[in-house]
Amino acid sequence: MQTKISFDLPDSTLRIGFLEAFNINVKPSTEKYQQTITKDIEEMLKPGYAYPDNMQKGVRSLLKTFGFHPSGRSRPASEYLFKDLINRGSFNYINNIVDINNHISLKYKLPISVFDLDKSGFDLCLRVGGETEEYIFNKEGQILTLKKLLLVAKTGAEAIGTPVKDSQATKVFEPTKKIAFFVYSSSNITSKEEMEKILNEIGKYLQEEAGATDISSAVLDAK
Repeated sequence: MQTKISFDLPDSTLRIGFLEAFNINVKPSTEKYQQTITKDIEEMLKPGYAYPDNMQKGVRSLLKTFGFHPSGRSRPASEYLFKDLINRGSFNYINNIVDINNHISLKYKLPISVFDLDKSGFDLCLRVGGETEEYIFNKEGQILTLKKLLLVAKTGAEAIGTPVKDSQATKVFEPTKKIAFFVYSSSNITSKEEMEKILNEIGKYLQEEAGATDISSAVLDAK
């Protein structure tokens, strides 16, 4: 694993699933993968489907540990994706890498970040956002306030992603060749075995859909 990850956090139950992959090809998802996604989200689109209470409370509780209050527009990305899915009535396809991110996030009810490693660098740190910290999270220039929010940053430098929304500066587009995934969870809701399963599934789709090579992964606890 080429990426170095450090923690500058208070004690918590934070559990991170990390995966890096190289030589990827960013392109539209294949019809076969779209059929897989359709099957996995089918149950969520049925009338009366209820978002799992333990997952919603578990992820929100984790973020509250650091002083952040996840609600409204600052809800965890996994919740946002579910709401968007219900409103659209279908999955929002973007490109194969983002589709893998969003598919796995919906399937396991966990927020996930994905970065272009050539933009982010290979020295990353998990920390809490500062009092006045913020970044632009979309092409329209909208800003996310990072105060007390768990985030991934270039070590000693700017934030690039959170369990809420990722920075526009390190997002994945067609020229991207090296990527990193961060799956955010807690030891209270995701076992190491379950996190390894999630990372293996991401790796499998990266190989099949993007031709990824040199895939490495690890389960990291904040303690």
